[in-house]
Amino acid sequence: MVLNRKPLQFLLAGLLALSAGAAAGAAVLPGPVVDVQWLHAHASQVQIVDIRDDVGSLTNDPKWRTVDGHKVLEQVGGYIPDALSVNFWALREKRKVQGKELDFLLPTAEQFQDVMRASVLEPGKPIVLVPTGDDATSLQEAAFLAWELQLFGEPAADLAILDGGTHAWLAAGYAVDTDAIAPMESGKWSASPARADMLADVAQVQAAQRRHAALWDARPLAQFAGLQRTPVIPEDGRLQGSRPLPAELLYRPAADGSWHFLSPAQYRKVLALDGIRLPGAGIVYCNTGQYAAGAWFVVDRILGRRGLREFPGGMNEWLGLGLPIRPL
Repeated sequence: MVLNRKPLQFLLAGLLALSAGAAAGAAVLPGPVVDVQWLHAHASQVQIVDIRDDVGSLTNDPKWRTVDGHKVLEQVGGYIPDALSVNFWALREKRKVQGKELDFLLPTAEQFQDVMRASVLEPGKPIVLVPTGDDATSLQEAAFLAWELQLFGEPAADLAILDGGTHAWLAAGYAVDTDAIAPMESGKWSASPARADMLADVAQVQAAQRRHAALWDARPLAQFAGLQRTPVIPEDGRLQGSRPLPAELLYRPAADGSWHFLSPAQYRKVLALDGIRLPGAGIVYCNTGQYAAGAWFVVDRILGRRGLREFPGGMNEWLGLGLPIRPL
C-alpha cells in the first residue's frame, strides 16, 4: 500500500507553524523596558495598558509650549490608541489589620483580579504598561502595577514598561486618542495566590531586623534622613536597620522632557557610589509601596538580581500598627 504523503506534510507544516507562532508570541517583548519606536512597530502584538493617577487626563489634549520656535510637550494628554486603562488608585485597598483601619494596603488576589478584568485585560498576551512619563512618579506607578501583576501570577517575560511613557510617545510625533475609554465587557485575566517569594509582611520585616538582614528604604533621601515628610506619614524616621536606596538615583529626564529608567550599566555605576550598595536579596519598603516597587523593578527586572521582596505596607502600615521606628 502506498501512503499519501501530502496530508502528513500539511499536518507537519501546520504543527511547525503553530509551534513557531507560539515561540514568537512568547518572545515578543525584547526585555523589561521598551522604547516608543519598538511599541509603535509592535502595538498589535501586545496589550497596551495605560496606568496613571489622573484618569481624567485621558480625554484631555496634550499641552504644548513653544521654545525657540519649536513645539515642546509640557503635559501629557490623551493615550496611545487602543490602550486599556488602569486607575493607579484602584491598586491599593483599605482594610482592618489587627483591629485597626488602614488605607493604601495591598489588595487581595480577588480584588486585584476584579480591577484587571474591569480594565479588559486578557490572559496569554504580552503586556506593555504605559505611564504618563511626565515625571519619575509615573514610572513608579507603572512599576507598582508590574509588581502586582507579577505577584498575582503574570509571567515576568510577558511584562514590560514603556520607557518615557506617553510623553515620549507624543514627543516622537506619534498620535494619541482622547475619546473616553468605556469598556462594554470584562476581561478574563485571572489572579493566582500572591507569590511568597515577592512579598514581605510585618513579621518578616521584624525577623529581618533581628537577623540584621538586608532592609532597603526606597524613599527619597530627604525622607530617609527625616528632612522631608509626606502627608501620609506623620513621623520622621525609618525602620531600624534599613539602608537607603534613594529614588533620586533610579530615574532621569530625557531631552524631550520624558522620564526614563537607566541602563543596567548606568545602574551598576550609580549604585556603586560611596554609601550606596547594589541591592540583591532582602526586603525593600517605602511609605505605601510605590517607591519600593520602582526599586524592585530596577533591581529584579532590569538588573536581574533576584530575591528582593517588597513590604508594600511600608511606613504607613508600620506606624499604623504602632510599631517603633528609628528616630533622628
